[in-house]
Amino acid sequence: MNIAMVRRLIWKDWYLNRAAILASLIAGMTTLALVAASHVSDIVLILGMIVVVTILIGMGAVVMASAVRERKDQTLPFVMSLPITYVEYTTAKIVGSLLIFLVLWTALLADMVATILLVPGVPHGLIPFVVIMSVEILMSTCLVTAVAVTTESQGWVVGVTQVGALSLNGIGWWIARMPAIGGAMRSATLRWSGTATALLAAELAAIALMIAITFIIQARKTDFI
Repeated sequence: MNIAMVRRLIWKDWYLNRAAILASLIAGMTTLALVAASHVSDIVLILGMIVVVTILIGMGAVVMASAVRERKDQTLPFVMSLPITYVEYTTAKIVGSLLIFLVLWTALLADMVATILLVPGVPHGLIPFVVIMSVEILMSTCLVTAVAVTTESQGWVVGVTQVGALSLNGIGWWIARMPAIGGAMRSATLRWSGTATALLAAELAAIALMIAITFIIQARKTDFI
């Protein structure tokens, strides 16, 4: 594998998205700081979480759409004229896009957990739900990545992003109604259950499957330009 070329393509995506990453980090952390200063108002807490989720979904769509922009702006033929194979190109797009998103995702997840743990009055029982839903957003972003890389279609990316964003509401409602999760959400202590572990394992398995399927589809392509 041409590691040097893969690294350069990853760095290109980082460079092009640097302003959006910084703006999203500032917006997310500012939102959580306001939540921490709100004296644990339920309305502010809910609104803060909605804003953070919106930032993550929006930034995920922006980053993952880079493959579509390369097709639309006719830069993909130039990229594929470089000494790089389809496997290396796919690796660069997936690794680069996910690394960019994971920087924001990890920072905001850590900030949310810290807010729950450090702000007096916030129930620590929220942590399993927050972690599970954060990984759900990561899984949805991986799906958008797979669709963007394999279809290079703006319509498909927009459609999948919207479906993923809307489905979070139903999934969150379903998870919150699970006795092992929802029943402990208002607990003052952290209660991590086997149900939470099983949900996380299923989400991570789905992420691995999406990435594997993306590579399989890309390996069968004969026309990248």
